[in-house]
Amino acid sequence: ARVAAAREQQRETGRPLFVTLAQEGLVIREPALQLVQHYGQKLFSALWTAPRVRVLFEQFESLPAYAQELPSEGDVDHWALATLRFVQFGELGEKTNYDPASVPAYTRDGFDRVQRLRLTVAEAQFASQFNGVRSIAQIAKNLRLALKFARLTLFRFLALEIIECWPPAALGAKPETRGVFGRMFGD
Repeated sequence: ARVAAAREQQRETGRPLFVTLAQEGLVIREPALQLVQHYGQKLFSALWTAPRVRVLFEQFESLPAYAQELPSEGDVDHWALATLRFVQFGELGEKTNYDPASVPAYTRDGFDRVQRLRLTVAEAQFASQFNGVRSIAQIAKNLRLALKFARLTLFRFLALEIIECWPPAALGAKPETRGVFGRMFGD
């Protein structure tokens, strides 16, 4: 009955079910707050893949009282990246149909922003490959990544507006020259 009442309160006020249960002493506070964060990010991650949705953040002076109890991420970019990590390749649909010959390049402030993010090792290696010349396929090959994983990581950086993806013809890009052995033996 108490869980049903907490669900009803969530429907009416938006106060998360787990916050209500923790306040009533029915669940331990820390795991409850972790569940709120986890499920909140999981729900929000669906917006990244929805068609014709643009995400903007607004800062408010006051939040509902229950929100004061919840831990928050100090930087929206960190929170957004953590949310984007919930998105799985199969959920992306057409959002990953990048031409493998396309060239990712940092936006005007993208390089500075990526330096401040807490990246996984794989994301940091991927980001280190952007030089305005290497294509998605070349980056994936250099890092020995499946093109599927490269496209998912690329989606995250594009969603955060850290990079832009240019068709190779727009940059007049030529394939990156390989060393002596690469030229002798080809790919």
